[in-house]
Amino acid sequence: MNALNADWRMLRTTSALLLVCSFCLFLPSLYHELFADDEIYLAFNNRMVRQLPWTDLHLFLQKPANRWEFLPLRDFTYWLDFRLFGDEPMGFHFSNLAWYALSAIAFFWLVRELVLLFRPAWANQAGVLALCATVLFVVHPAHVEAAAWVASRKDLMAGTFGFLAAATLARGLRAGWPVGNSVLAALLLLCACFSKAAGMTQVLFLTLLLAACWRHATAVPVGRKVASLLLPWAVVVVAAVVHMRMGESTGIRIENHPGALIVLDRASRIFTTLGSLLLVPYPLGLYHDVYRLGEWHWLSSGLGVLLVLLALRTLCVRRALWPLGVVMAVAPWLVYLQFLPFTTWSMASERFLFVSVGGLVLVLVDILGRVGLPRRIIPLLLMLTVPMGVITWMRMADWELGGTLRGREYERQPHFHNAIRDQIVYTLLPDRQYAEAESLARTISRDYAAAALTAAVHAERAFREREEGRVSEATDPHADRAYCQEVASLHKSLTSGYTHIVRERDLSYNNLLRSIERQAEFRYTDYPRICDDSTATAAH
Repeated sequence: MNALNADWRMLRTTSALLLVCSFCLFLPSLYHELFADDEIYLAFNNRMVRQLPWTDLHLFLQKPANRWEFLPLRDFTYWLDFRLFGDEPMGFHFSNLAWYALSAIAFFWLVRELVLLFRPAWANQAGVLALCATVLFVVHPAHVEAAAWVASRKDLMAGTFGFLAAATLARGLRAGWPVGNSVLAALLLLCACFSKAAGMTQVLFLTLLLAACWRHATAVPVGRKVASLLLPWAVVVVAAVVHMRMGESTGIRIENHPGALIVLDRASRIFTTLGSLLLVPYPLGLYHDVYRLGEWHWLSSGLGVLLVLLALRTLCVRRALWPLGVVMAVAPWLVYLQFLPFTTWSMASERFLFVSVGGLVLVLVDILGRVGLPRRIIPLLLMLTVPMGVITWMRMADWELGGTLRGREYERQPHFHNAIRDQIVYTLLPDRQYAEAESLARTISRDYAAAALTAAVHAERAFREREEGRVSEATDPHADRAYCQEVASLHKSLTSGYTHIVRERDLSYNNLLRSIERQAEFRYTDYPRICDDSTATAAH
């Protein structure tokens, strides 16, 4: 291999400096508060990850550590964090940043292997192009949510293992398809699948890699090729069975049958929203209301599907990087299009794009490689990196305080139901603004959701009044009865609300109901005891 000339060395140095600066943009997350699911059911209130002795670690493989997901590898990292850092949030954020750094290293290796495999003429510059790709991958603003949110570590882990699986396979394809690489790639894919269920979609990228190299490997036995193809699919089938059964038992899988046209319309809106966030990551937010899109979403999603078909057609004719990037970008979205509905934070989220950003970067690397001149690549790299870096820095500041994040979300879209819920639960109710909270709850367009949120306001008010009576040591049977009645009414409203989800087109309403239910479980833990005692006393 020839030594790099001065221009390529300058590009390498520039890229290295940009990479360091880009990663430093994420360092403030070390001092951030915990947010939402961090404290509720993933880590700090999870007895299994907090208290399980090391001799019982095998239990992570036998049952879920929380009642929503079976992700033993992710949960093991939480367990390890508690052993290393205790209850210190900085330790958990540090682990997230460590996984983010590992994902960047894995992506660097993947890009380098793909350049060597698909563009051998660029072999001398493969490392420099991979470094440029890593800069663009790290600085992308959509990664803030995954890196800054402890509960989103599953996205970091699944992405890291998926990149390592693809890089291992690509290296094997360059070396004559050795069985060891295929087996190792399958094992890494298995790790991705049980870091996050969406990791299963990365089998599509591995399959495309194999298909693109199939006819060029004339000296490789057909049996070895078939085995390399079947191994990752066998892993995904096993993972899919486990996740599907777990989803049915935990409730993360939803019964939803609104009709084929509504499902297709929903998928098109989600596809368009994710594509927009990937290509133009501004403005970013915690929630994205896909139903604010006009009917132009059909054109956007249709063009996206045509682009995927063009990418597949191109790979049938010749080897190229950009088609691989298109497939890597779009493949993870399949599980988010809600053809098989499941409960989700919102219909579209930046963390859903963690692997997709890598696909976009592959397309950009193909462009940079074709430019070929470092003195032209550097300005292009700066034109892409600097604006994204500014947005990333601004978005990182949003995540510093949970209250600030929710407040800005409500300012950004005050009519979105999940933003309204957060405004009520985290701002109005703590300030005892019950009338304002009830009035705001009634603005939600779905009657069943408005009723559930209104019932939550009433239950919180009754709970506070009862607690105030206990503090003053004034026994008030009426307060106990009111508390029991309001909490019972809340449970009834939630049960009624879930019956509407079967025909609901916007599944983020399911998240609204589940978050209210989860909040009630932690808030009103004494409800069964108090209300059973009250009932028994009244009967006596």
